[in-house]
Amino acid sequence: MKILRKEDLPLKVSYPVATIGNFDGVHLGHQALFRETVKRARAHQGHAIAVTFHPHPLQVLRPDKAIKLICSLEQKIKLIEKAGLDYLLLLEFNQALASLEPEEFVEDIFVKGLSIKELVVGYDYRFGKKRRGDTELLKILGQRYGFDVTVVPPQKVNGLVVSSSLIRELIAEGEVALAAKLLGRFYKICGQVIPGRGRGQKLLGFPTANLKLSKEKLLPKTGVYAVWVHLDGQKLPGVMNLGFNPTFGEGYLSAEVHIFDFSGDLYGQNICISFVERLRDEKKFSSPEELAAQIKRDSEKARQIFNALQ
Repeated sequence: MKILRKEDLPLKVSYPVATIGNFDGVHLGHQALFRETVKRARAHQGHAIAVTFHPHPLQVLRPDKAIKLICSLEQKIKLIEKAGLDYLLLLEFNQALASLEPEEFVEDIFVKGLSIKELVVGYDYRFGKKRRGDTELLKILGQRYGFDVTVVPPQKVNGLVVSSSLIRELIAEGEVALAAKLLGRFYKICGQVIPGRGRGQKLLGFPTANLKLSKEKLLPKTGVYAVWVHLDGQKLPGVMNLGFNPTFGEGYLSAEVHIFDFSGDLYGQNICISFVERLRDEKKFSSPEELAAQIKRDSEKARQIFNALQ
């Protein structure tokens, strides 16, 4: 997949078919858009194009809200590429772009920039200044400029309409197992392993890796989770405590993961964590021994979960 910027336009390829969205999460709804786009492009020996924005529009339009992302830009690019798109047009979202009328945006990007033959969008897609553009306007503009518009219906899981906003809510509430069903994969965070207090091995008998947390990435609700740890191409089972270590009264947010049956120095390495299931709330224990006993129970419960997944 080739990544394009605005300055790379106009793009001249055979039978271009495009889809557009923020695609934060690249969830099942987004994946349905990508499948339809690729299918329609391939039917005409054409090229499939995804159009997205960076930074996320809400980070520009509502900076006071400080939206947390499901996917980093790097994760989003990798997932879109995996979906089989030929091109990704990455548009810088700024006030100038936000001020474009819907008709101006379509003419500038889709007509002059990409010369599209078909456009695939979600049922609720809105665009342009004050979000005035919708699927009905796209169909009118398609007739004017000579491209077809396909509207993909909502994707549902367990009766829920898949959306980035719902997935954010589920993750924030610790409902990572349900969020995974809407994403089509486990929710993942990545970061560098940094030095911790050293209590895991010395005091508790459970060595842990402490993860440096991103300020932009959405974090699940504090608590203890069964997780997969992605390290050097391996997927290793473990448990993670995401919280404030109330037993030791530290008062700052940390992410500590214990990898089952693993020994080695991870300091400085970048690892990724996939959240499989939330085990319990974070809790203050009366002693390190009581905490160690609970970690043992957490580990046993997590192993049962992983065994059930196999």
